[in-house]
Amino acid sequence: MMCARSTLFLGLVRPPQMLGLPILYAVLWIFGSVLALIWSQSLWAFALSAAAYPALWLAAQWDPAFVEVIRVVSEHTRPTRNRKIWDGDSYAP
Repeated sequence: MMCARSTLFLGLVRPPQMLGLPILYAVLWIFGSVLALIWSQSLWAFALSAAAYPALWLAAQWDPAFVEVIRVVSEHTRPTRNRKIWDGDSYAP
């Protein structure tokens, strides 16, 4: 197939990235860094952000859609009826 080898086609269907991370990972990293800086009011938040970037990059290499999967599953999975009894979802009686 010609489209499978075309660099233009591969460039157009590639998922969007920012700073080498998929968009959702990058947004989480940036907002998390800003919130850590605001909450701690310390420049150590930059060190924490710098340490979190490689972890997010490795997670994105493992599965670029992992954060999206977690988001969709948490939106569409309803809590069970016995959640209050067991302090969590229990699917067994």
